[in-house]
Amino acid sequence: MTESTPGRRRGDDLEHAIFDAALAELAEVGYANVRMEAVAARAKAGKASLYKRWPDRARLIQAAARYKATEVEPSFEPSGDLRGDMRKVMRHIAGQQASPFGEAIRGWIGELKSTPDEVTEDLRTRIETPRIRIFAKIYEDGVARGTVKPEALHPRVVNLAPGLLTHYFLTRAEPATDDVIEEFLDHVLMPLIATGEGAERLEES
Repeated sequence: MTESTPGRRRGDDLEHAIFDAALAELAEVGYANVRMEAVAARAKAGKASLYKRWPDRARLIQAAARYKATEVEPSFEPSGDLRGDMRKVMRHIAGQQASPFGEAIRGWIGELKSTPDEVTEDLRTRIETPRIRIFAKIYEDGVARGTVKPEALHPRVVNLAPGLLTHYFLTRAEPATDDVIEEFLDHVLMPLIATGEGAERLEES
């Protein structure tokens, strides 16, 4: 069987198959043990197909993470339940961190010194921007309802929830549990962003 035969895929189809194989291999063996040959075998692609696009494991995993980053967040509309909406999105992020995507990000962090600045910034933007957009939407809805302080719309505050989850994930090597998410909400986030009216509604619920 020739290298071009196994599936006769080209372009995006081939790349996506390789990315999926890389993430599956990552989940099974961990970042340190990922080998280009194993990814090629899993994707049913020739090794040359990988090395033609990515010179090494680090570049391949970074590309796979960028590809997967587009699937990190679902479309989301606020329900009016400020704490409930935040908890839902935070649980989703923690779930993603427990997936091969999370392992890819952890591996990428370990390779930062050898990663070009433009690649680092591109990946950071692909990961952070959808999450910031969702929390901004939740906070904007809360401001309109009178449950969120207007100053909560500052970019640093909007990015605080995903930032807390990422810090926990990277320093503990595991995603935040539901109990940890509840602590973040009750002791950090809600006291910071909720108005008196928002706090009263939280107590009533």
